[in-house]
Amino acid sequence: MNDWAGDLSLDGTGPVYDQIRRAILTNIRSGVWPPRHRIPAEAELARHFGTARMTVNRALRELTEDGLIVRRRRAGSFVAQPPSPSAMLEIVDMSTAIPARGQDYGYQCLTNERVAASPERAARLRVKPGAPLQHLVCRHTADGDVVELEERWINLALLPEAADQDFTATAPGAWLLAAAPWTAAEHTVSAINADARLAARLDIDTGDACLVLERRTFQGDAVVTLARLTHPGDRHVMTERFAPAG
Repeated sequence: MNDWAGDLSLDGTGPVYDQIRRAILTNIRSGVWPPRHRIPAEAELARHFGTARMTVNRALRELTEDGLIVRRRRAGSFVAQPPSPSAMLEIVDMSTAIPARGQDYGYQCLTNERVAASPERAARLRVKPGAPLQHLVCRHTADGDVVELEERWINLALLPEAADQDFTATAPGAWLLAAAPWTAAEHTVSAINADARLAARLDIDTGDACLVLERRTFQGDAVVTLARLTHPGDRHVMTERFAPAG
């Protein structure tokens, strides 16, 4: 084993290129290879794994496409810098973003109910107090760890079909991206310490730091949905480019 390799080894499951991709990913996620760390050259990796350079190239290409490494001509491949804080402001479908990073995605809908808008919620959603809303609470996991608690209110005056949607199988964020094209989004970011109830939902300790992203999504001047997305402070969150699909 070379000094640079750490625990870099094949796991014997699936195509060799995918085993190499997972091995490199393990070193990145564990911090053995921190941001800006130079990844061994293709020829070195090919010798280490006993495979063709073409196989190594495919693994590195997929990691590059996932944004986990950066390949520079004549300089080599390097571990990418983590997303900037602004990346937290991006609208993302967790069900596709988490698998794209090579992690197993999990989802659980804890609450799905029709409620009347409280005065505070009505003001945020630009509806009258008492207006019907669909209220959802969901958890998103990556490799079994909760990475996001999603609490969401959907304006049923704009999307009445949300009241009959089965959100046990489809996450509301993914459904909304398909059902309700948005024209603008507004975000508020804050930091909190988890109380006992939130800690239980996130599977963290009471008092642990969390990052909260509150998002309103618009169609013209109307608010389609208000979401409160809470993330454990020490767990990675997936992001995608911030732009409407078109």
